[in-house]
Amino acid sequence: MKKIFTTLLAFGGIALLMLASCKKDEVKVVANVGKVGALSSSTTSPALSKPNAANDAITFNWAATPVTGYNAPITYTIQLDVKGNNFKNAREVSTDKLTQALKVGALNDMLTALKLSYDSPSQVEVRIKSSAAPNLAATYSNVITLTVLPYQGTGYIYVPGAYQGWDPKTADSLTSPNNDGVYDGYIGFPVGKLEFKLTPKKVWDVAYGDAGSGKISTTGGNLSVPAAGYYALHAVIDQNDKTKGTFTATPVFWSIIGDATPGGWGTDTDMLYDATTKTWSVTAALIGGKDIKFRFNHSWDLNLGGTPGALTPGGANYTITTGGTYKIVLNANANTFTITKL
Repeated sequence: MKKIFTTLLAFGGIALLMLASCKKDEVKVVANVGKVGALSSSTTSPALSKPNAANDAITFNWAATPVTGYNAPITYTIQLDVKGNNFKNAREVSTDKLTQALKVGALNDMLTALKLSYDSPSQVEVRIKSSAAPNLAATYSNVITLTVLPYQGTGYIYVPGAYQGWDPKTADSLTSPNNDGVYDGYIGFPVGKLEFKLTPKKVWDVAYGDAGSGKISTTGGNLSVPAAGYYALHAVIDQNDKTKGTFTATPVFWSIIGDATPGGWGTDTDMLYDATTKTWSVTAALIGGKDIKFRFNHSWDLNLGGTPGALTPGGANYTITTGGTYKIVLNANANTFTITKL
């Protein structure tokens, strides 16, 4: 019996050794990741403009990264950086697919983050980074070079002229909310200082002038308004030929209106613009116990009401306590006015 027990113990020990040997020789399945396939793009010069922000700007395609052994999931990352920067400051977009479209707005945001010029085209490089796991080395595709010109959220064109000393650096500007070549703004011109030009930058390297019949061109002479005053300026630059466009200058004004004024609520009493102080003024006989408001361009679309120190669009009427002749001075930029009994 003792011999049988000893034999069983020996047999069990051998079995345990065999089991341990099997565990030690277990075959481990690992992922072998190859290099990401060739990258291609639908264009190398994507057109970017704010009105098309929701449209596709460019589509990238690439071949799958080959994986053998363990089927590890692959993450692909589009990397974009300034040409020659070796992707040190790359903007990135990740996906698990083999194609990726970038919207105009999204691509423009990436380019803006890289602080590229809005005035002249730049070159950027794009590649695909392929990775299967944090402990595995990433692989990279070929590099594609793109030529790009990002747009500003709002476009500007500057108006240097006699009214401010012909200096583009300090000139007033017209704005284009959609940066689509359509610019609007308001500028006051004093007596004898009516001429000006339009410049896309705050320098004189390109300037638009009068080409006749409401047209402007980069070879035209000085533009001008017919008389001193405050004007709504409207310029449209031809997007197919940016050396030309169209231009209008329309006189606009502030006025007082109300049952305290000479014209009542039916007729505006216009104010005069002072281009030096950038204020509007009028002297008028006003009726005590009655009200006034300020209107822009004889329209209720923009009207100001409230107290002398705090006017607001669509604000309350201002009541004239005592009748008499008053001088009223409006600072529409600061939304304030003064009223002085003469």
